[in-house]
Amino acid sequence: MGIQLRLPHLYRWVRTMRDPALQLAELRADVSDAKAEIRQVLDKLAQKHAIRPKDVEYAMDYADDMLSDTVYSVETALEREMEERDPV
Repeated sequence: MGIQLRLPHLYRWVRTMRDPALQLAELRADVSDAKAEIRQVLDKLAQKHAIRPKDVEYAMDYADDMLSDTVYSVETALEREMEERDPV
């Protein structure tokens, strides 16, 4: 009889086995997708309510900052892990 890991433990194990460079690329792609989705929502709102394009651009700047703040700790942890795995 073997040991069966519960799903959360298995998930953490699989995650640690992944390449941090691939995880970082995936994170950045997901952030880019999120920005595009936010932009679509703002454009739709602007069109419906005659919001100036300049105001949409300001809102996108806020959204960019918000997303950057949201993923900062994960992004820096992955970058640190990459540096540790590949010493110069």
